[in-house]
Amino acid sequence: MISQAKSVEEFLSGLDHEEQVFFAELRRRLTVDKKVVESMNYRMPTYQVGKNFFGAFNKQKNYLCLYLDPVAVDPFRAELKKAGLDCGKSCIRFRKPAQLPLPLANKIIKQAIKLAKKSPRPTASSDR
Repeated sequence: MISQAKSVEEFLSGLDHEEQVFFAELRRRLTVDKKVVESMNYRMPTYQVGKNFFGAFNKQKNYLCLYLDPVAVDPFRAELKKAGLDCGKSCIRFRKPAQLPLPLANKIIKQAIKLAKKSPRPTASSDR
């Protein structure tokens, strides 16, 4: 989905109810730290601490995805694979919200925020 949304609220309003509820929960988890800044970049909700990008989420044509700092994702790749999730360098792909175990996602998000707070450091956004 190529969103034309100017805000995260507008982005969420364009999703079906199940996806709205799910992404609202991810959003809550991504913004738990007061230093996190939420914005719309790359036509999706993105999250960073200072200049350090650490996460985003989006709805693609055939799947939903959560993007997190690859350094945070790496230690959890075996658990993600065991959960049946398809992963790229920093992208965790799933077809339905229920397929992403939120406790596992939360562990990775916490690690990504922790890494983003260590400034300066290269981030996933520098690969774009």
